[in-house]
Amino acid sequence: MAVEGVGEPDRVFVSNPSTTISQIATPPASTVIPDGTYLMSSSRVGGPFADFAGRCFLRGCLCADLLESWIRKKQAQADAKIESAATWRCHLHVMGWLRSSLGAASCTAVAGCLIPIFGGNAYRAMVPLFFLLIILYVALRFGHVAGIIGTICAALVFEIFLFEPTLSLAIDNPSARHHLISMVILGICASEILGRRKVPAAYKPW
Repeated sequence: MAVEGVGEPDRVFVSNPSTTISQIATPPASTVIPDGTYLMSSSRVGGPFADFAGRCFLRGCLCADLLESWIRKKQAQADAKIESAATWRCHLHVMGWLRSSLGAASCTAVAGCLIPIFGGNAYRAMVPLFFLLIILYVALRFGHVAGIIGTICAALVFEIFLFEPTLSLAIDNPSARHHLISMVILGICASEILGRRKVPAAYKPW
């Protein structure tokens, strides 16, 4: 009895550590994902773009992108045309002012050339009326602005250097004064009427 009573605790003592070691050494059971679950998740991710509706959606997105690119290209071309037209209008405006300045300077130069020719002539009072032909030519050739400015400049040249007293704005001869006033009025009116025409895009000499 004594031997059996002593041996039982020893067996129990030995059996308990083995049970503990076996529990520690045994790895935990791995979680296995069923095949059905994996297939279900993959079908959920690729499903919206795998069927016919998904392919149509992708094609629609591609067409929308191409359409947007085409619209941007056309808009860029339209903006380039507008900028080119604005630059051309500015060029024509500058060329118009240059033409007007050249016409007015030519009219004034012709008036200055007539001073030594008719300075001491008895018919110098008629010079403003004959000068209207020059004003009409300048208005037709260079535009109404050139004709108006040329008329005013020519009148000042005649008044200061042609008629007595010289180097003064006063004119002693009443006939010369009336002719000069008539030249200014008729020259401005004729320039405004005949010079109001469309300026050509390219300058071509007559």
